[in-house]
Amino acid sequence: MKRGKRTSVVFFNASVVLAGLRSPNGGSGKVLLWSKKKKINGVISEIVFDEVLRNADKIGLEREEVRGRVSSIFDKILPAPTLSEVNLFEKIVVDFGDAHILASCKNSKAHVLVTLDEKHLLAIKKKVKFVNIVSPGELIKRLGERK
Repeated sequence: MKRGKRTSVVFFNASVVLAGLRSPNGGSGKVLLWSKKKKINGVISEIVFDEVLRNADKIGLEREEVRGRVSSIFDKILPAPTLSEVNLFEKIVVDFGDAHILASCKNSKAHVLVTLDEKHLLAIKKKVKFVNIVSPGELIKRLGERK
């Protein structure tokens, strides 16, 4: 992660966005607030945004409410990566359905990928060298002293 005055670019997986919307006082909620307040440069992709909207009912919210909240947290929603960009990560990921996350991290030049997905993304953190893969709690520990 970058230190100093530069704002870390943090790519959010849908799991963190959903958890943060459901529980604003938890770790996921805290890092979403950092993004909203521009303490970190939080980014998501169209695919992550769509996944969050599809699962709005699972956190007891209406899609339009979620759309508004997410739009207030993230200034920029990146376009979905191309299939050729996604395919570059097929041998790294546990589940090919997560390859778009790594492709979007690469495209956004993210320093950090924040996720709650222990089984598929946190499990490969040592295999991925271009982005730090962390949980919200780890991100808070690493950046908390600056916020």
